[in-house]
Amino acid sequence: MALYEARDMNVAATKPAWSLGRAERTDRAALITLLRAQFLEHDIRLTPEQLAVSVDGVLSDPSRGLFLVARIPGPTPEPVSERAPYPGAPIPPAPTSSPGDTLAGLAYLSFMWTLEHGGVSAWLDVLYVVPERRSLGIGRALLTASLEASQQRGCVAVDLEIEASHARAANLYLRLGFRPHARTRWVKPLRGGSY
Repeated sequence: MALYEARDMNVAATKPAWSLGRAERTDRAALITLLRAQFLEHDIRLTPEQLAVSVDGVLSDPSRGLFLVARIPGPTPEPVSERAPYPGAPIPPAPTSSPGDTLAGLAYLSFMWTLEHGGVSAWLDVLYVVPERRSLGIGRALLTASLEASQQRGCVAVDLEIEASHARAANLYLRLGFRPHARTRWVKPLRGGSY
């Protein structure tokens, strides 16, 4: 069941242009492909095998987190513009999930108990829309669905991070009520991380 559907005004009113829903096990390969493209855009080098461990961990234990996906029904469309995730990189193929569907974007939430927020909080780890499907409202819809899913899980807050230079993302988050948190995030990989 779709959480949200956007209608294409050029198509019969019964055919959605895209819809949102929870990821299913059949989406595994497409999730890995989308995540790899998203991380490469940020110069984070993770292998499909590394991503598979993370995706499988969530798909096998929903208490760890939640994937929401944007699906485009019908055959895979021709991309509007092709852009490699980094200079010289091959352009990834359009990720498919089940026959007739293409994943155009995803959001990933993980959940944790925080002292700072006084209860369960969600961490929006990923919000990604394939380049040829941006500016169609998919990112905003995924973010809105993520906020609703977090509220349904009893979360008292949603945290996220963005690249300092990513003004477009910052504007989206500001429009939906997020505010900058004057902190710098640090990380120390404990097992062969990519940072």
